[in-house]
Amino acid sequence: MRIWSGITLFLLIQCAGSVRADDCPPDLRQANRPANPDLDLGRRDQPLPLFMWRYRSLAAELYLVGSVHALNVTLRPLPDQLENAFEQSTHLAVEVDVTKTSVPAPAWVSKHLLLPNNSGLTSLLDETRRDRLACILEQMSIDYVSIGRLKPALAAMQISRARLSNLGYQAKWGMEQQFLHRVGHREVLELESPEEQLLLIASPTLEVQLEMFDESLIGHNEFNAELISLMSAWLAGDDEALAQLFGDRGRHSSEYREFQYRLVNQRNVGFAQKIETFLASPGTYFVLVGAAHLGGSDGVVRLLDARGHKGHRVFSGDRIDP
Repeated sequence: MRIWSGITLFLLIQCAGSVRADDCPPDLRQANRPANPDLDLGRRDQPLPLFMWRYRSLAAELYLVGSVHALNVTLRPLPDQLENAFEQSTHLAVEVDVTKTSVPAPAWVSKHLLLPNNSGLTSLLDETRRDRLACILEQMSIDYVSIGRLKPALAAMQISRARLSNLGYQAKWGMEQQFLHRVGHREVLELESPEEQLLLIASPTLEVQLEMFDESLIGHNEFNAELISLMSAWLAGDDEALAQLFGDRGRHSSEYREFQYRLVNQRNVGFAQKIETFLASPGTYFVLVGAAHLGGSDGVVRLLDARGHKGHRVFSGDRIDP
């Protein structure tokens, strides 16, 4: 799966350089852009597995939910089971609390997120990449100045977010923001810090980051097809299919696959350890983790199972009283 998402980062920066779209490649031409993807929502009269597991310990009750960070408004409301579990909760746990107003210090941003020596993104790109970038920036109304000093991986993240937004998938409709804006009396817990997430994305070698950058420049039909595959798996509650989509990296370099291991598998271990501490503490926990982290042999659900925490999969026909 090649659609990147992450926390929102707005940088006020100046940079030299520009790109210009003269003639887009066929797969990126405006006339060839498909309409917003139609999703097969399946049969709503049949119970479906949700991306949701219920755990109980002597001290706590915990609902583990596989989140999509950016959703289309047409996919609201969320299932009643999620809403009722949230109503019961005393704690809301998310990867990162995106409602916080704190911004990394300029010196930290310059050191870790920007290209060194005042260099610009286009200086790293060959003609093919520059042409594809120019087309997408123009079509998505992205100002090159807003990404021109970012490391390629972070620029890729911003481009993919803009492409998703153009299709109606926005973070404001994502599950984290839906629940964070209704947090009320609940204590908000973070599984990671924004700095940890950003450092992870910005840490690979330039060669790996350019592989990531190429993923953000794929053609419109391919981008839509991957979005449909991702969302269809999520709507069907098919955690194994979703894990396979994110894990299919055979065409990439070994260095890229190592980065993918750190991005998914190593973080899964950290998430499972944090969740285990919640289960040892009094309260009712509503835990949102990116859906791709839950399924598969190395997913959070299997890791918790191996630690002796058996979760109950929640289905759309199940009753969870608020």
